[in-house]
Amino acid sequence: MAGIIAIIAGILLIVYAVQHDKKSDDSKWLKDWGFWVITGLILVCGIFSLNDSSPSSMFTVVMSLALLGLLYWRITDRSKKDLHGKKRVLHTLVTILYVIIWFFILGPIVSSLPEQPTHSTSPSSSESSKQSDKYVRLDGHNIYYSDSKKFKIANNADTSWPSATAKVNSVTVYKTEKGYTYGTKRGGKSVQGLLAINLTIKAIKDIETSMDSASVSIPSINEQHDIETKEDWDDIDKDISKTGTIYVPIYKLKNVNSIKSLRFKFDCNNQDTGDDVDNYEHTYDMNINLD
Repeated sequence: MAGIIAIIAGILLIVYAVQHDKKSDDSKWLKDWGFWVITGLILVCGIFSLNDSSPSSMFTVVMSLALLGLLYWRITDRSKKDLHGKKRVLHTLVTILYVIIWFFILGPIVSSLPEQPTHSTSPSSSESSKQSDKYVRLDGHNIYYSDSKKFKIANNADTSWPSATAKVNSVTVYKTEKGYTYGTKRGGKSVQGLLAINLTIKAIKDIETSMDSASVSIPSINEQHDIETKEDWDDIDKDISKTGTIYVPIYKLKNVNSIKSLRFKFDCNNQDTGDDVDNYEHTYDMNINLD
């Protein structure tokens, strides 16, 4: 965009010069070397900045065009005296004042404008690209993390309810990037970590799982939270196994080794109305050690 602005300005300047020369009998812009030097600079700068559309570059182009215009005014002004017989210095003073003002405001203004992201094949850029791939997609957002640790969980199948069995397969702890806020449920509160619990529920009878009321407590960091999930856990038919992941945003997490254990609770209901009333509902209360 910055380049297009400069190229359009150069073309308009040539068009204006043609119109000017048709009406003027004494000064011909198209025969003036200063006009072509300045116009050429504008067009060359425009060509080399065609792919630059950052706000800071566009601001710089506009300011540069104004400065070149003042310089051309200073070069081509043929009048040496004003009505009072003194040398004309207005254009010189205006140009100097403009340069001084630009010098003092350019830095703060450019630094306050957002820069356009650039793509490079340098090693540092490649490393940054790999870092950007480290995220968990949840609730329509990419949750970026700087570190993670996955714990395999073995021999923890919960068979305490005759209508289903539940088993935690793994727990992954993520250390999220600094300054990340998550979730309308939590009012956009800043979080430092994320817990991902992968589990399998095998229905022995038709059941309904209430993951909306599930909770996870983490004694080692003194936190308890509701869970988030991307799967539909509501109804699971008899003899069907369902595997998925539930997520728990964490407010305070020093590192991925800070969590030593967790307690995971969720409710299930038996959909078989002819079954024993004592087996109609069940709360899974699973204690998981992370070794």
